[in-house]
Amino acid sequence: MTLWKRVCPVWHKLAVFDGKKAIRGGIPFVFPQFGPWNFGPQHGFGRVVRWTLERAPERLPSGDVEAVFSLMDNEITRSMWNYPFRITYRLILREKELHFHVGVYNPSKDMTFSFNLLLHTYLKVPDVRRCQITGLHGCTFVDKTRDGAIYQEGRDAVTINEWTDRIYQHTPQEHVITNVVSGRKMRLQKYNLPDTVVWNPWMEKARECQDFGDDEYPNMICVEAGHVSTPVILLPGTAFEASQILQVRVIKGSSRAKSKKNQQQQQQQQQQQQQQQQQQQQPQQQPSQQNQQQTTSQQQQQQQQQQQQQQQQQQQQQQQLQQQQQQLATNAAALWQVPAAAAAAAACWNNYANFQTAGVLAFKMPPSCGGLCGPQTNCELCSLNSN
Repeated sequence: MTLWKRVCPVWHKLAVFDGKKAIRGGIPFVFPQFGPWNFGPQHGFGRVVRWTLERAPERLPSGDVEAVFSLMDNEITRSMWNYPFRITYRLILREKELHFHVGVYNPSKDMTFSFNLLLHTYLKVPDVRRCQITGLHGCTFVDKTRDGAIYQEGRDAVTINEWTDRIYQHTPQEHVITNVVSGRKMRLQKYNLPDTVVWNPWMEKARECQDFGDDEYPNMICVEAGHVSTPVILLPGTAFEASQILQVRVIKGSSRAKSKKNQQQQQQQQQQQQQQQQQQQQPQQQPSQQNQQQTTSQQQQQQQQQQQQQQQQQQQQQQQLQQQQQQLATNAAALWQVPAAAAAAAACWNNYANFQTAGVLAFKMPPSCGGLCGPQTNCELCSLNSN
Protein backbone atom coordinates (compact mmCIF):
# COMPACT_ATOMS: atom_id res chain seq x y z
CA MET A 1 0.00 0.00 0.00
CA THR A 2 1.58 3.27 -1.11
CA LEU A 3 -1.11 5.97 -0.96
CA TRP A 4 -4.38 6.68 0.82
CA LYS A 5 -6.08 10.09 0.61
CA ARG A 6 -3.68 13.03 1.08
CA VAL A 7 -2.61 12.51 4.69
CA CYS A 8 -1.32 8.99 5.15
CA PRO A 9 0.20 6.68 4.31
CA VAL A 10 2.55 8.20 1.70
CA TRP A 11 5.94 7.38 0.29
CA HIS A 12 8.96 9.57 0.90
CA LYS A 13 10.44 11.94 -1.64
CA LEU A 14 13.53 9.78 -2.21
CA ALA A 15 11.65 6.47 -2.38
CA VAL A 16 12.73 4.29 -5.32
CA PHE A 17 10.27 2.16 -7.33
CA ASP A 18 12.75 -0.15 -9.04
CA GLY A 19 11.53 -3.50 -7.71
CA LYS A 20 14.95 -4.22 -6.15
CA LYS A 21 14.45 -2.81 -2.67
CA ALA A 22 11.59 -1.88 -0.39
CA ILE A 23 9.62 1.31 -0.99
CA ARG A 24 10.24 3.87 1.74
CA GLY A 25 6.69 4.71 2.79
CA GLY A 26 3.18 3.39 2.46
CA ILE A 27 2.55 0.08 4.24
CA PRO A 28 5.31 -2.39 3.35
CA PHE A 29 4.39 -6.06 3.92
CA VAL A 30 7.04 -7.60 6.20
CA PHE A 31 7.25 -11.39 5.65
CA PRO A 32 8.63 -13.94 6.57
CA GLN A 33 11.30 -12.21 8.69
CA PHE A 34 11.26 -9.09 10.86
CA GLY A 35 14.62 -7.37 11.17
CA PRO A 36 17.98 -8.52 9.78
CA TRP A 37 17.92 -11.85 7.93
CA ASN A 38 20.82 -14.11 7.05
CA PHE A 39 19.02 -15.64 4.04
CA GLY A 40 17.67 -12.52 2.36
CA PRO A 41 16.94 -8.79 2.68
CA GLN A 42 16.02 -7.16 5.96
CA HIS A 43 12.36 -7.67 6.84
CA GLY A 44 12.13 -10.54 4.34
CA PHE A 45 11.04 -10.65 0.72
CA GLY A 46 7.35 -9.81 1.15
CA ARG A 47 7.91 -6.10 0.61
CA VAL A 48 10.28 -6.56 -2.36
CA VAL A 49 8.86 -9.24 -4.69
CA ARG A 50 6.07 -8.64 -7.19
CA TRP A 51 2.56 -9.62 -6.11
CA THR A 52 -0.30 -10.83 -8.31
CA LEU A 53 -3.47 -8.78 -8.68
CA GLU A 54 -6.15 -11.43 -8.15
CA ARG A 55 -9.09 -9.05 -8.30
CA ALA A 56 -8.86 -5.55 -9.74
CA PRO A 57 -10.29 -2.66 -7.72
CA GLU A 58 -14.06 -3.05 -7.81
CA ARG A 59 -16.80 -0.86 -6.36
CA LEU A 60 -19.10 -2.85 -4.11
CA PRO A 61 -22.86 -2.22 -3.73
CA SER A 62 -22.08 -0.47 -0.44
CA GLY A 63 -19.89 2.06 -2.28
CA ASP A 64 -16.64 0.63 -0.92
CA VAL A 65 -13.76 -0.27 -3.23
CA GLU A 66 -12.13 -3.69 -2.89
CA ALA A 67 -8.97 -5.21 -4.38
CA VAL A 68 -7.31 -8.58 -3.74
CA PHE A 69 -3.61 -9.42 -4.13
CA SER A 70 -1.80 -12.74 -3.72
CA LEU A 71 1.72 -14.06 -3.34
CA MET A 72 2.86 -17.67 -3.83
CA ASP A 73 6.19 -19.37 -3.47
CA ASN A 74 8.36 -19.21 -6.59
CA GLU A 75 11.99 -19.64 -7.55
CA ILE A 76 12.96 -16.32 -5.96
CA THR A 77 11.25 -17.01 -2.63
CA ARG A 78 12.43 -20.63 -2.47
CA SER A 79 16.03 -19.52 -3.00
CA MET A 80 15.74 -17.67 0.32
CA TRP A 81 13.03 -19.61 2.13
CA ASN A 82 12.34 -23.09 0.80
CA TYR A 83 8.71 -23.55 1.86
CA PRO A 84 5.45 -23.67 -0.11
CA PHE A 85 2.99 -20.97 0.90
CA ARG A 86 0.19 -18.78 -0.36
CA ILE A 87 -0.74 -15.32 0.93
CA THR A 88 -4.00 -13.51 0.19
CA TYR A 89 -4.06 -9.77 0.85
CA ARG A 90 -7.46 -8.07 0.61
CA LEU A 91 -7.82 -4.28 0.78
CA ILE A 92 -11.12 -2.45 1.28
CA LEU A 93 -11.23 1.32 0.89
CA ARG A 94 -14.10 3.22 2.51
CA GLU A 95 -14.78 6.92 2.88
CA LYS A 96 -12.80 7.27 6.11
CA GLU A 97 -11.48 3.75 6.68
CA LEU A 98 -8.93 1.41 5.15
CA HIS A 99 -9.21 -2.34 5.86
CA PHE A 100 -6.42 -4.90 5.50
CA HIS A 101 -7.17 -8.64 5.65
CA VAL A 102 -4.26 -11.10 5.48
CA GLY A 103 -4.39 -14.86 5.09
CA VAL A 104 -1.29 -17.11 5.08
CA TYR A 105 -1.84 -20.74 4.02
CA ASN A 106 0.50 -23.74 4.27
CA PRO A 107 -0.40 -26.14 1.40
CA SER A 108 2.28 -28.67 2.33
CA LYS A 109 1.30 -32.14 3.51
CA ASP A 110 4.33 -32.74 5.71
CA MET A 111 6.21 -29.45 6.23
CA THR A 112 5.71 -27.01 9.09
CA PHE A 113 7.15 -23.50 8.88
CA SER A 114 7.35 -20.42 11.10
CA PHE A 115 7.33 -16.77 10.10
CA ASN A 116 6.99 -13.15 11.22
CA LEU A 117 4.41 -10.80 9.76
CA LEU A 118 4.17 -7.03 10.13
CA LEU A 119 2.29 -4.18 8.44
CA HIS A 120 4.97 -1.47 8.44
CA THR A 121 2.55 1.49 8.42
CA TYR A 122 4.02 4.94 7.68
CA LEU A 123 1.88 7.89 8.79
CA LYS A 124 2.50 11.45 7.65
CA VAL A 125 2.16 14.10 10.39
CA PRO A 126 2.84 17.85 10.55
CA ASP A 127 5.07 17.53 13.62
CA VAL A 128 5.92 14.17 15.21
CA ARG A 129 6.87 15.91 18.48
CA ARG A 130 3.24 16.88 18.97
CA CYS A 131 1.81 13.44 18.25
CA GLN A 132 0.50 11.12 20.95
CA ILE A 133 -0.04 7.35 20.83
CA THR A 134 -2.51 5.77 23.25
CA GLY A 135 -3.09 2.14 24.17
CA LEU A 136 0.49 1.32 25.20
CA HIS A 137 0.37 2.09 28.92
CA GLY A 138 1.63 -0.82 31.02
CA CYS A 139 2.96 -2.79 28.03
CA THR A 140 6.43 -4.31 28.01
CA PHE A 141 8.65 -3.17 25.15
CA VAL A 142 12.05 -3.98 23.71
CA ASP A 143 14.07 -0.81 23.10
CA LYS A 144 16.31 -1.49 20.11
CA THR A 145 17.99 1.90 20.54
CA ARG A 146 19.40 0.64 23.86
CA ASP A 147 20.74 -2.75 22.78
CA GLY A 148 17.41 -4.54 23.23
CA ALA A 149 16.82 -3.50 26.82
CA ILE A 150 13.35 -4.36 28.15
CA TYR A 151 11.17 -1.73 29.83
CA GLN A 152 7.57 -1.16 30.80
CA GLU A 153 5.66 1.80 29.40
CA GLY A 154 4.45 4.08 32.18
CA ARG A 155 2.92 6.86 30.07
CA ASP A 156 -0.75 7.02 29.17
CA ALA A 157 0.16 8.71 25.89
CA VAL A 158 3.51 7.98 24.21
CA THR A 159 5.28 10.93 22.58
CA ILE A 160 8.33 11.00 20.28
CA ASN A 161 11.24 13.35 21.00
CA GLU A 162 14.24 11.26 19.87
CA TRP A 163 15.29 8.26 17.82
CA THR A 164 12.66 5.64 18.63
CA ASP A 165 12.63 1.94 17.73
CA ARG A 166 10.49 -0.10 20.10
CA ILE A 167 8.66 -3.42 19.97
CA TYR A 168 5.67 -3.28 22.32
CA GLN A 169 4.53 -6.79 23.23
CA HIS A 170 1.02 -8.10 23.91
CA THR A 171 -0.60 -4.77 23.11
CA PRO A 172 -4.37 -4.12 23.06
CA GLN A 173 -6.34 -4.30 19.84
CA GLU A 174 -6.70 -0.53 19.43
CA HIS A 175 -4.36 2.46 19.36
CA VAL A 176 -5.09 6.10 18.65
CA ILE A 177 -2.45 8.30 17.04
CA THR A 178 -3.32 11.92 17.74
CA ASN A 179 -2.03 14.69 15.52
CA VAL A 180 -2.57 17.84 17.55
CA VAL A 181 -1.61 20.31 14.81
CA SER A 182 -3.92 19.25 12.00
CA GLY A 183 -6.81 18.27 14.25
CA ARG A 184 -6.93 14.70 13.02
CA LYS A 185 -6.47 11.40 14.75
CA MET A 186 -5.86 7.95 13.35
CA ARG A 187 -7.47 4.97 15.05
CA LEU A 188 -5.62 1.71 14.45
CA GLN A 189 -7.51 -1.53 15.15
CA LYS A 190 -5.85 -4.92 14.79
CA TYR A 191 -6.79 -8.58 15.07
CA ASN A 192 -4.41 -11.49 15.72
CA LEU A 193 -1.43 -9.13 15.62
CA PRO A 194 -0.22 -9.01 19.25
CA ASP A 195 2.74 -6.63 18.82
CA THR A 196 3.04 -2.93 18.01
CA VAL A 197 6.24 -1.37 16.68
CA VAL A 198 6.83 2.39 17.05
CA TRP A 199 9.64 3.87 14.92
CA ASN A 200 11.11 7.21 13.96
CA PRO A 201 14.75 7.50 12.78
CA TRP A 202 15.23 11.08 14.01
CA MET A 203 17.98 13.18 12.54
CA GLU A 204 21.02 10.91 12.83
CA LYS A 205 19.47 7.73 11.47
CA ALA A 206 17.60 9.62 8.74
CA ARG A 207 20.93 10.77 7.33
CA GLU A 208 22.14 7.17 7.18
CA CYS A 209 19.19 6.13 4.97
CA GLN A 210 19.80 6.87 1.29
CA ASP A 211 16.07 6.84 0.48
CA PHE A 212 15.09 9.02 3.45
CA GLY A 213 15.34 12.82 3.29
CA ASP A 214 17.28 14.53 6.06
CA ASP A 215 14.37 16.86 6.77
CA GLU A 216 11.55 14.29 6.60
CA TYR A 217 11.74 12.69 10.04
CA PRO A 218 9.62 15.40 11.79
CA ASN A 219 6.77 14.68 9.39
CA MET A 220 6.40 10.92 9.82
CA ILE A 221 5.80 8.23 12.37
CA CYS A 222 5.52 4.46 12.06
CA VAL A 223 2.96 2.60 14.17
CA GLU A 224 3.12 -1.00 12.98
CA ALA A 225 0.87 -3.92 13.90
CA GLY A 226 2.49 -7.33 13.67
CA HIS A 227 3.41 -10.76 15.00
CA VAL A 228 7.18 -10.32 15.57
CA SER A 229 8.17 -10.87 19.21
CA THR A 230 7.34 -14.55 18.74
CA PRO A 231 6.95 -16.34 15.37
CA VAL A 232 3.77 -17.84 13.96
CA ILE A 233 4.07 -21.63 13.60
CA LEU A 234 1.93 -22.96 10.74
CA LEU A 235 1.25 -26.68 10.52
CA PRO A 236 0.65 -28.46 7.18
CA GLY A 237 -2.75 -27.69 5.68
CA THR A 238 -3.51 -24.86 8.14
CA ALA A 239 -3.89 -21.10 7.73
CA PHE A 240 -3.21 -17.93 9.69
CA GLU A 241 -5.46 -14.86 9.48
CA ALA A 242 -5.00 -11.30 10.69
CA SER A 243 -6.43 -7.86 9.95
CA GLN A 244 -5.94 -4.16 10.51
CA ILE A 245 -8.27 -1.17 10.18
CA LEU A 246 -7.15 2.45 9.88
CA GLN A 247 -9.78 5.10 10.54
CA VAL A 248 -9.36 8.87 10.20
CA ARG A 249 -11.25 11.14 12.57
CA VAL A 250 -11.35 14.84 13.42
CA ILE A 251 -10.62 15.71 17.03
CA LYS A 252 -13.34 17.62 18.87
CA GLY A 253 -12.16 21.04 19.96
CA SER A 254 -9.34 21.18 17.43
CA SER A 255 -8.81 24.07 15.04
CA ARG A 256 -9.99 21.88 12.17
CA ALA A 257 -13.13 20.86 14.04
CA LYS A 258 -13.82 24.48 14.96
CA SER A 259 -13.40 25.62 11.36
CA LYS A 260 -15.79 22.90 10.23
CA LYS A 261 -18.30 23.98 12.87
CA ASN A 262 -17.95 27.61 11.75
CA GLN A 263 -18.64 26.58 8.15
CA GLN A 264 -21.80 24.80 9.25
CA GLN A 265 -22.94 27.86 11.20
CA GLN A 266 -22.30 30.09 8.20
CA GLN A 267 -24.32 27.79 5.99
CA GLN A 268 -27.20 27.86 8.47
CA GLN A 269 -27.09 31.66 8.60
CA GLN A 270 -27.13 31.87 4.80
CA GLN A 271 -30.14 29.57 4.66
CA GLN A 272 -31.97 31.69 7.24
CA GLN A 273 -31.20 34.86 5.28
CA GLN A 274 -32.51 33.29 2.08
CA GLN A 275 -35.71 32.28 3.83
CA GLN A 276 -36.19 35.80 5.19
CA GLN A 277 -35.64 37.29 1.73
CA GLN A 278 -38.23 34.97 0.24
CA GLN A 279 -40.71 35.97 2.92
CA GLN A 280 -40.09 39.67 2.24
CA GLN A 281 -40.49 39.22 -1.52
CA GLN A 282 -43.92 37.65 -1.09
CA PRO A 283 -45.66 39.80 1.55
CA GLN A 284 -49.04 39.81 -0.20
CA GLN A 285 -49.32 36.13 -0.88
CA GLN A 286 -49.27 35.11 2.74
CA PRO A 287 -52.20 37.38 3.85
CA SER A 288 -54.25 36.29 0.84
CA GLN A 289 -53.68 32.67 1.75
CA GLN A 290 -54.70 33.40 5.33
CA ASN A 291 -57.86 35.20 4.11
CA GLN A 292 -58.72 32.27 1.87
CA GLN A 293 -58.32 29.90 4.78
CA GLN A 294 -60.51 32.10 6.99
CA THR A 295 -63.19 32.39 4.27
CA THR A 296 -63.22 28.64 3.74
CA SER A 297 -63.61 27.97 7.46
CA GLN A 298 -66.46 30.50 7.71
CA GLN A 299 -68.27 28.89 4.78
CA GLN A 300 -67.92 25.48 6.39
CA GLN A 301 -69.36 26.83 9.64
CA GLN A 302 -72.31 28.40 7.82
CA GLN A 303 -73.04 25.15 5.99
CA GLN A 304 -72.99 23.25 9.25
CA GLN A 305 -75.38 25.76 10.84
CA GLN A 306 -77.78 25.51 7.89
CA GLN A 307 -77.76 21.73 8.07
CA GLN A 308 -78.51 21.85 11.78
CA GLN A 309 -81.39 24.29 11.22
CA GLN A 310 -82.89 22.06 8.50
CA GLN A 311 -82.68 19.04 10.77
CA GLN A 312 -84.39 20.96 13.57
CA GLN A 313 -87.20 22.11 11.22
CA GLN A 314 -87.78 18.55 10.01
CA GLN A 315 -87.96 17.29 13.57
CA GLN A 316 -90.47 20.02 14.48
CA GLN A 317 -92.66 19.19 11.46
CA GLN A 318 -92.66 15.50 12.35
CA GLN A 319 -93.63 16.31 15.93
CA GLN A 320 -96.49 18.56 14.74
CA LEU A 321 -97.81 15.88 12.37
CA GLN A 322 -97.72 13.27 15.11
CA GLN A 323 -99.66 15.59 17.40
CA GLN A 324 -102.26 16.24 14.67
CA GLN A 325 -102.65 12.51 14.02
CA GLN A 326 -103.23 11.79 17.67
CA GLN A 327 -105.75 14.64 18.00
CA LEU A 328 -107.74 13.57 14.91
CA ALA A 329 -107.87 9.97 16.05
CA THR A 330 -109.12 11.05 19.47
CA ASN A 331 -111.84 13.26 17.98
CA ALA A 332 -113.03 10.54 15.60
CA ALA A 333 -113.31 7.97 18.38
CA ALA A 334 -115.25 10.39 20.54
CA LEU A 335 -117.64 11.31 17.70
CA TRP A 336 -118.68 7.85 16.54
CA GLN A 337 -118.14 5.92 19.73
CA VAL A 338 -117.64 2.82 17.60
CA PRO A 339 -114.36 1.02 18.32
CA ALA A 340 -113.98 -0.42 14.84
CA ALA A 341 -114.93 2.82 13.18
CA ALA A 342 -112.61 4.75 15.46
CA ALA A 343 -109.71 2.48 14.61
CA ALA A 344 -110.50 2.74 10.92
CA ALA A 345 -110.78 6.48 11.14
CA ALA A 346 -107.45 6.70 12.90
CA ALA A 347 -105.86 4.54 10.24
CA CYS A 348 -107.47 6.63 7.54
CA TRP A 349 -106.21 9.87 9.01
CA ASN A 350 -102.78 8.37 9.52
CA ASN A 351 -102.72 7.35 5.88
CA TYR A 352 -103.81 10.79 4.84
CA ALA A 353 -101.20 12.45 7.03
CA ASN A 354 -98.47 10.27 5.61
CA PHE A 355 -99.43 11.12 2.04
CA GLN A 356 -99.69 14.76 2.88
CA THR A 357 -96.23 14.68 4.46
CA ALA A 358 -94.83 13.15 1.30
CA GLY A 359 -96.48 15.90 -0.74
CA VAL A 360 -98.53 13.47 -2.85
CA LEU A 361 -102.10 14.64 -2.05
CA ALA A 362 -103.27 18.23 -2.00
CA PHE A 363 -107.10 17.89 -1.76
CA LYS A 364 -109.02 19.26 1.20
CA MET A 365 -111.10 16.21 2.13
CA PRO A 366 -109.29 13.27 3.64
CA PRO A 367 -109.40 9.97 1.76
CA SER A 368 -111.41 6.98 2.85
CA CYS A 369 -110.01 4.47 5.23
CA GLY A 370 -108.96 2.35 2.29
CA GLY A 371 -111.16 -0.57 3.29
CA LEU A 372 -109.60 -0.98 6.69
CA CYS A 373 -113.01 -0.49 8.27
CA GLY A 374 -114.24 -3.74 6.75
CA PRO A 375 -117.05 -4.54 4.30
CA GLN A 376 -119.78 -4.67 7.00
CA THR A 377 -118.82 -1.53 8.85
CA ASN A 378 -120.45 1.82 8.17
CA CYS A 379 -117.42 4.11 8.02
CA GLU A 380 -118.52 7.73 8.06
CA LEU A 381 -115.21 8.80 6.63
CA CYS A 382 -115.81 6.60 3.62
CA SER A 383 -119.29 7.99 3.26
CA LEU A 384 -118.05 11.53 3.63
CA ASN A 385 -115.39 10.96 1.01
CA SER A 386 -117.90 9.36 -1.34
CA ASN A 387 -120.20 12.35 -0.90
